[in-house]
Amino acid sequence: MAEYQTRPPGANPVGDTFRCPICLEEVRNPKYLSCFHTFCETCIQTYISSTAARKDNETLKTIECPVCRKRIEAPNNDITSEEWALALPPNKLIASMSVDPKKEEHKFCMFCKRNNKSVTAEHWCKSCMESICDDCKCFHSCVPSLRDHKIISLSDALGLKNDIEVDEPCSVHKGKLLEVYCTDHDKLCCSICFATKHRKCEQVQAIEDVAAEMDEDRVQHKLTLFNDLLESLENLQEEYSDKVTTLNSRKQEIVSSAEKKVEEIKSQIDKAHAQWLKIFEQKHREFVGNIEVASDEIKRLATTVRDAKTLLQTVQENGSTKQIFVTNHKLGVQVLEHLDRLRALNIWDFVQDYNHQNTDFLLQICNDGSFQNVSCSEMRSTALQKISTFVSLMSDKTDIARRRKVMCRKDWMKVNFEKISEMNLSTRVYYGLFVSDTKVIMSIENPRSLKVYDVSDAVGECVHTHSCQATPYGLCQSGDCMDIVYVSFRDHVDYYHIKVAGSVTFIKLGTFQLKEPMLAISYGTATVSSANDSKRMICSSDFSDINHSSSFSKHGAAAAFVSTSRSDRHCFVRESELVVVDQNNTEIFQSSVTGGSRRGLTFDLQDNILICLMNSKIKQIRNGGTESRDINLPGIQKSYNVVLHPTGEKMLVLDFNSKCCVYKVS
Repeated sequence: MAEYQTRPPGANPVGDTFRCPICLEEVRNPKYLSCFHTFCETCIQTYISSTAARKDNETLKTIECPVCRKRIEAPNNDITSEEWALALPPNKLIASMSVDPKKEEHKFCMFCKRNNKSVTAEHWCKSCMESICDDCKCFHSCVPSLRDHKIISLSDALGLKNDIEVDEPCSVHKGKLLEVYCTDHDKLCCSICFATKHRKCEQVQAIEDVAAEMDEDRVQHKLTLFNDLLESLENLQEEYSDKVTTLNSRKQEIVSSAEKKVEEIKSQIDKAHAQWLKIFEQKHREFVGNIEVASDEIKRLATTVRDAKTLLQTVQENGSTKQIFVTNHKLGVQVLEHLDRLRALNIWDFVQDYNHQNTDFLLQICNDGSFQNVSCSEMRSTALQKISTFVSLMSDKTDIARRRKVMCRKDWMKVNFEKISEMNLSTRVYYGLFVSDTKVIMSIENPRSLKVYDVSDAVGECVHTHSCQATPYGLCQSGDCMDIVYVSFRDHVDYYHIKVAGSVTFIKLGTFQLKEPMLAISYGTATVSSANDSKRMICSSDFSDINHSSSFSKHGAAAAFVSTSRSDRHCFVRESELVVVDQNNTEIFQSSVTGGSRRGLTFDLQDNILICLMNSKIKQIRNGGTESRDINLPGIQKSYNVVLHPTGEKMLVLDFNSKCCVYKVS
């Protein structure tokens, strides 16, 4: 590939006036591009051949000027590099100023050469820009169109250099010569340029007239500027050359110094590496060993469950009713005990990954004398959550599904509510849940905590307080697992296994980071409904994807909406209306609510809606909105939120005046 080369610093600028920027030799058969940079015809042809290309957004092949990088388009797409170079305009001015009788191309008459004759040239025609013999000179005097051509003897060196004049072609209109100068636009124009673009300009003169008035000092001033600029550019090149030399020298110094330092601390590095590797290997064995222990425990549990399944299936097929009952009970106890033993093991916090961000061992050795140890990121295994879920589902003590089935047979628009427990709270509470038949959990804003209350007696009491680093807001459960509770902390959701048998114990199972703030959360069968101060959302069950969202205005200090775990409907308050939508946010029905200030709500077992009215009543609205009734609540002054026990046997109502009541449903 032909490449642009630079003149060495300090070279004589006069000697380089007519040198090709590609080959750095005296230019031969000069051709120029539209940017006016001139090259040998063969040099620019080679350059075109190696660099011409067409981009996707261009219609013609292009090259970049080897000097200034201006993009030059080809005359047409099918042109060859030879044709393209040949089509470039010759630089007649440089050709005229480069006449040398000693050059091979100037020794013979070019007119005769075209007639296959070799006749020594004696003269130079400045108009034709060709060497001619005596006979061709006489021919010039005989032809009227050639009679005015300026002819100089090739031996007249001074005459060859003086009075050089070339008709400059127009770069826009082929075949036209530059004739006028437009002072308004500072443009050299041909007749067509003048007629199409400069006819209305006020200051347009013939080039000859402008040249006659030209101040030669201006030309000399420009030459001085060119000379100064060239000197400045040469100084910059020398400066850059010196900089490269300095950098090369500094590089060698630094490399040598670094090699010396590396040699000096090699023994320290080897020692530190051995110690680092020993600690890493020890921790790795510990972490992997913990996972292997957990895997072995899961394998043992799988054996228990597999044997229990096989035995129960065989007894179901072949045993008596009594034997089936006894076997079912014994195997249930066996599996539950095994599950409880697993939950009690402290083996469920696994290392997820290793982190070693700073690997600049050399710097660590110099500063600390040792390598930075590998850290690890831990995450609680989901196995504990799955185990806890099975414990809840297999417990014969709660038997939620059976008891709820009995309660579903009632006509819920006619059921009664009898107060069985009441408690005064030390602070206002917005959310609560049943975590067993006799225990409820409350989210406390001040101090930030989760409190568990025993409501087995007429007067409930707090039996456990779990402190929180952030303020807990919404509470909910997933499915029938009463002891698996999800807690919203605005920017994340933690979920716990809450053991209430004997003493109360909180076991954190995991955390979901939220893409949007969530103050209230409610699990459906397949999706989660949530809300903050300004937006209501329907999300995936792990909170990772927000499927639907819309603007939302909460009523009071807590968001008023709820999901049903049976049909995955979502219910919320919109101004004076109660609205029910499905998991796709499609509206099912709406109903007007009057008679109070609308607050918390819940679905009953037949998907009717219970809504608090900030008075001593709650309103019940039949599924579909066709019927409603007011329910009096003894002990409540301002009903604020309502929660139903998963079996439907009890109902919890929060009073805005720091109070809570539990009611039996009959």
